Amino acid sequence: MRNARAPGDGLPRALHRTCLLVAALTACIHSPLDRVRSLEAARAFMTPQPFPAETVYDADGRHFPLRSTRATRSAVLSFRVPEEHPLWPYLGRRSFVYDDALALIAQVAQQHHPEARAIGETLAALVTPQGDIGFSFELNDQAFYDRDYVRAGVVAWAAYALALYDLETGEDRFRTVARRLADTLLASRVTTPGDPRAGLIPAGRGRWQMQFRRFDRSFVADYCVMEHQFDGWFLLRTLAALDPTSHYGVDADRLAASIDAALWLPEGRYGAAVTRDGVVRTPALDAAGAWGALFLAARGETVRANRAIAYVRATFSTHIEGLDGFAPYAGPVPDHPGIDLSHTLSGEGTAAVGVALLRLGRRLEAERIAQDLSALQHRQSGGLLYAYPAEEEFPDLPAMASTAWLFFLQMELEGHPPTVFAPPQRPR
Repeated sequence: MRNARAPGDGLPRALHRTCLLVAALTACIHSPLDRVRSLEAARAFMTPQPFPAETVYDADGRHFPLRSTRATRSAVLSFRVPEEHPLWPYLGRRSFVYDDALALIAQVAQQHHPEARAIGETLAALVTPQGDIGFSFELNDQAFYDRDYVRAGVVAWAAYALALYDLETGEDRFRTVARRLADTLLASRVTTPGDPRAGLIPAGRGRWQMQFRRFDRSFVADYCVMEHQFDGWFLLRTLAALDPTSHYGVDADRLAASIDAALWLPEGRYGAAVTRDGVVRTPALDAAGAWGALFLAARGETVRANRAIAYVRATFSTHIEGLDGFAPYAGPVPDHPGIDLSHTLSGEGTAAVGVALLRLGRRLEAERIAQDLSALQHRQSGGLLYAYPAEEEFPDLPAMASTAWLFFLQMELEGHPPTVFAPPQRPR
């Protein structure tokens, strides 16, 4: 504020303007949307867009035809990015497959089956000849498709959403594709006796280097990420509900046993990953208690689920400008060197904790989370921020993933049956 004072001013003008701005922002932050308006805003934000591309190109500029589908295709924009924003070239027209899976499930939860079906057609079209699916793509006529950057969690979410569509609608539309993706994941499991990763699904293949300027397609991500195992388990349980005589129920039980053997820690939470050398103990919100507690709750293990939530509250709680939430990590993070993320509120992770709390019968805590997140949602015309405040790789932009998880939380608070990461039911 140096040199901001004008002659005769009692308060520097720049400081006065800043105070007014802060006061306005604070008032906005503390004005949550009521639940009905929160749901309406989220529905509008999650509206899919047409995906007309017939061919896509990869990181090397090679063009590939998309698999033919039976109906119109659509997908969602993952972030809302102003064109003047530095991330516009990277995220402005980008759709992440995980986000499309969430959007499909959200449409199913509302019984908007044509909209869900159109997203499912896009996911089916993106399946590669290897039986997997890439990380993201652009919503353009000639679309970039990150088809060789493959992560097991994304493959599992795409297959899970497709299987859940058939389970909830009673149709037989996507289960063949979902089974193919699931079989690819199952075939990748580590089978070496005595390996700390035994029975688990490795992370995938391919990596970007030099600030996303060079792609290394020879890289194999042979570590096993905890959240990917949860994703795979819910996929397998859903396929087992679709086809009770199939092998997927046994596969799910075996995966759950491997998860507990390799990754459950004495402090009452799951580790972030496991490598050839053993468990990675980095405290990660999704593994420790956001999705970890949902995994345990779906198996009826409420004691351990509540232990995981207690660990989350003690380790990841953050308080920002009067809002309570949870940070994505606690302490140093190998993937984000030099960055302290313990004071960043994760919209997606916080909403997932809210869903877990509600499933465990802790409604008042879930309602408080929904209220605080809807205050952040209020700031951005319907979309919940991915993170607040922003950090590298955690932009403060309205995001599909955060908005969808808040939508699931608000729907359950309204009395709708659980859909995402819930124990699957038999086909209707």
